[in-house]
Amino acid sequence: MIIGLTGGIGAGKSAVAAILAKLLGFDLLDADVLCRNLLQQNMPGWQGIQEKWGPRFFDPAGSIDRAALRKALFADPVVRHGVEQIMHPLVRQEIIVRAVEKRSASAGLVVEVPLLFEVGWQDDFDWIVVVYAENERCVQRIIRRDRVCLEEARGAVSAQIPLEDKALWADSVIENSGPFARTILQVCHLVHYFKMLG
Repeated sequence: MIIGLTGGIGAGKSAVAAILAKLLGFDLLDADVLCRNLLQQNMPGWQGIQEKWGPRFFDPAGSIDRAALRKALFADPVVRHGVEQIMHPLVRQEIIVRAVEKRSASAGLVVEVPLLFEVGWQDDFDWIVVVYAENERCVQRIIRRDRVCLEEARGAVSAQIPLEDKALWADSVIENSGPFARTILQVCHLVHYFKMLG
């Protein structure tokens, strides 16, 4: 089984994905990590950025200046769209290759994809899990984790498809607003359900 796991920023996706993969005995793949790897020097993402913008987002050593690129992504929709056009097909291809490998080995995979619905990849997975948390809980987590102001945190949450909508499109929802022990219990129930499915 290939499970796609998503949710909103600050919902606690990574923690839930790690527990789910561990309890199922599946490998875990993180789309954000794939993205970072593809932006390493001379990798396909790095090459795509260089071809499109020349030296604009590079430091003197030839590596991508992540801070400059991140700033441009938030400030300029044209840059964001351009980067998405380069990166999304590359990341999706990596996920598909790993999924095919797992299927041929009769093994499972949990793939954490923060923008799964935004990019329309829902048909790439056998099962979609959405990690849900109340908006203000997400905002508080972002402020703590990223050391940003309230306005920035709220902006990051509102830039994504509302979690209520994602929850309606999911095969399973893990509610992660309350104590983490309750979240783990929900993951255990889901794992039990998958094992019953065989």
